[in-house]
Amino acid sequence: MNPISVASLLILSLVYPLHAEDPKEVFINVDNSYFKSHEKLHFASGSNLTLECASSVQGSQSPISYKWYITNQPYSSDTANRKEVSTKRVYSVTAQAAHSGYYMCFINTTEGYAVFTPAIHVIVEYFDVETKVLKKTIEPYTKVSVLACSTISANPTPNVRWLKDGVGIDILNLERNIMKVTGKVLDKIYNIKVNDLIILNYDDKYTGVYSCETEAKGTLFKGRKKVAYSYTVQTAASTNPMQDNTTNILFIDDGGRPNIGDAITLRCGASGYPTPSYVWQDVSNNALQTSDRFKVYQTKLIVKSVQGTDDDAEYKCRAESGDNGQTEPVRIQLSVQSPEFNSTMANSEYNIPGANVTVNLALKSTRSSASTTLLWNGRDLGNFGDRGELTYNQTSNTLTILNIKKNASGVFQGVIYNEAGMQTQFKTVVIRDAQPAAVAHTTKSNVDITVKGNTIHSVRGANFTMECEGSGNPTPKDITIDVPDQSNAKNFLEKVNQDGKYIGRLLIDSVTESYAGSYNCCTYNFVNGQRYDACVGITLAVEEKVQVTQNSPDEDYSLVIGSQVYGTKGYPLTAECKATGLPRPSINITRPNQCGTVSTITKSNDLEIIRVQYAKDTGCITDSFKCCGKNEIQGIEYDDCYSVTISFVEQQKPNSVLIENNGAIASDTGLISVNSNLDLNCSAKRFPEQFRSRFGFTEIRPV
Repeated sequence: MNPISVASLLILSLVYPLHAEDPKEVFINVDNSYFKSHEKLHFASGSNLTLECASSVQGSQSPISYKWYITNQPYSSDTANRKEVSTKRVYSVTAQAAHSGYYMCFINTTEGYAVFTPAIHVIVEYFDVETKVLKKTIEPYTKVSVLACSTISANPTPNVRWLKDGVGIDILNLERNIMKVTGKVLDKIYNIKVNDLIILNYDDKYTGVYSCETEAKGTLFKGRKKVAYSYTVQTAASTNPMQDNTTNILFIDDGGRPNIGDAITLRCGASGYPTPSYVWQDVSNNALQTSDRFKVYQTKLIVKSVQGTDDDAEYKCRAESGDNGQTEPVRIQLSVQSPEFNSTMANSEYNIPGANVTVNLALKSTRSSASTTLLWNGRDLGNFGDRGELTYNQTSNTLTILNIKKNASGVFQGVIYNEAGMQTQFKTVVIRDAQPAAVAHTTKSNVDITVKGNTIHSVRGANFTMECEGSGNPTPKDITIDVPDQSNAKNFLEKVNQDGKYIGRLLIDSVTESYAGSYNCCTYNFVNGQRYDACVGITLAVEEKVQVTQNSPDEDYSLVIGSQVYGTKGYPLTAECKATGLPRPSINITRPNQCGTVSTITKSNDLEIIRVQYAKDTGCITDSFKCCGKNEIQGIEYDDCYSVTISFVEQQKPNSVLIENNGAIASDTGLISVNSNLDLNCSAKRFPEQFRSRFGFTEIRPV
C-alpha cells in the first residue's frame, strides 16, 4: 500500500507513485493562482467560478477520487453541515449568490490515503439596487413606525445611511425619536430588521421625504451608491391618544469586533411613552459619565480606546419612560484572530511496525479561541481502530501513536478553525518493514560535468552540486560528505530530509584542481536499537584538454613576437613552449637542427614546459622546433602542437631619439603650467625594435 504524493508545488497535485512518498503541500488552483491556506476570493455574479483539484497518477492504475464540499463556516467537523457540490477534479459554475461559502476539496485513493485541502472562502458579489418610491401615512402618537430598508439586492450587505429631506438623520438632533436599527434586534412585535428606520411617537414635525442610501462594500463594486427606498411620510387625519406606555428595548449594538486601542460605539434603541431617556451603566450598575475614557450620549456610548480584557466585558443600556424602564447588557467582544500554526509540520515520517510515532500540530497560541480536529485519512480518529494506541496532549497539541501497526500508514491531518478562518497541515506516516541504512551517489550530469558511476568528471571553473542519498527504514538520522583536505567545499553541505530519505547536497563552486580527489558520503539509522552505517566513495576528477603555447621570456637582449623569438648575437637566449591541461599532459619536441640544449620542466600538476637554451657563442643564425603535448580524458586522447622560430641578429646602436609629451596639456610650445600633469615618452630606434621609456610626473612645481 502506497500513499499519495504531490507531483507539483504549483497546483494541488496528488500522485500515487511506485515508491512510497508523501503529500508535500496541497493547493487549490483558481485561474492560475495557487492557494495553500485559508483565503478570500471575490467573484462577480454571473462570472465563471472554477476551482481545480488537479492530479496525475504514476506507477499505478489506482484511481483518485475527488469531492468538493461547501459550508457556511470556515470548517465543520459535522458531515451534515457540509454540502457536496461536485465529484469532479474541476468544479465550474456560473457564480450566483448561492455559491458564496467555504469550499474544500477532499482527495482519496482506493488504497485509503486521503487529505482535505485548505478552505477557500468564495464571496459572490453583486450590487443590483433599484430605487423604490413609496408613500407612508402615519397616525399621530403611533408608538413605533417602521420604514424598511432591509431587503436590498446586494452582497456583501452594503452600508446604509438614512436621510430626511436630504439631511443625514444623525445630525438632526432627533436621536431618541428617529433611529436606524443596527446590531441585534430584540423586538418581537413590530417586525423590525437591521437597517430599517424607526420613528417613535410620531407627530407632524416628522413629515418629509426619507431616503435609504446604500453604498457597496466588498471588492468589486466598493463605493458605488444608490438610493434603495424613498418614502414620502405624511400625517393621517387622526388623533388617537397613546394608550401603551411600556418601555421596550428594540435593539442593541455592540459595535462590531474591535482591536485593542480602537474606539467603538455601542448603541441602544427603545420604545415608550413619553419618548424614553437613556442611562449607560458599567457592570456594577454605576452610571457612566463623559470622561477621558467615555463619551456618553442618549442612545449611544463611545468607548474612546478599547483596553484589552478590561473592555472585553458587559456594559448596560437602561431605557426609562415615565415610571417604567428596561435594561439590556451590551458586551464588547474583541476581534477574532484567525488561528495559526506556530511552525510547519514535518510532512513525512517513515518508520517500522512497533515504533512510537509523534505528530506535533504546533498550534500558535492566540487570545481567540479555536477548535481543533484531528483526522486520519480524512476521517475522525475514532476510525483508527487497533492500529496503535492514540494519546493526545492538549497542552502541547501533540498526538502520539504507541506501538504503531503496519496498517496505520496514512495521512494524519490537523485542522484548526474559528469564525475568522481555518488552517490545516498534515503529516504522512508510512509504516513498512525495517531496512538498514544504504547510501547512493545521485549527482546528475550537466554541460560542465559527466557522471559515470561514482566518478564525476568536471571541467575547470564548473559549478555543480554533488549529491548523495541515504535510504532505509526508519529514515536515516543524518548524512555527511567528507571532502579532501585541500578542497574549498567543506562548508557548503545542505542536508534535506524528504520522502523517507536523507539527501546531502554539496555545492562545488568554480572548480579548480584543488577540488580533485576522493569524497566520502555516509549515513546511518537504527533498527530495533542497532545502528547501521553505510558509505559511498565519490571521485572528482578535474579535467582540461591539452593546449600548447609559446612561453619564451622577453629579456634585455631578446624579443618575442608571436611564434618568432629574436636573439642578439653574442648573448645567450632561452626559448620555451608549454603544455597545459588536466590531467597534466606530456610534451615532446622535434627540431631539424641540434642547436641549443633541451630540458623538460614540470611547473605544476597541470603544466609542463620544454626549454631550449642557446649559448652566447652559438653558431646558429636561425633555428626552429615544434612542441606537441597530449593527455587523456575519460579514455579519449587529446593532443595539440605549437612551432617556434628563432633568429639571431646583430646589435644596433640607438638613433632617432624622440621625446613626446602625451599629457592632457600637450602643446607645440612645450610650456607647462604649475600644478599640471606631465607625461613624457622617450623613444629611440635600435635592435630588436623601437626602444621606449616613459617618465610620468603627477605634479610640476616651480624651483
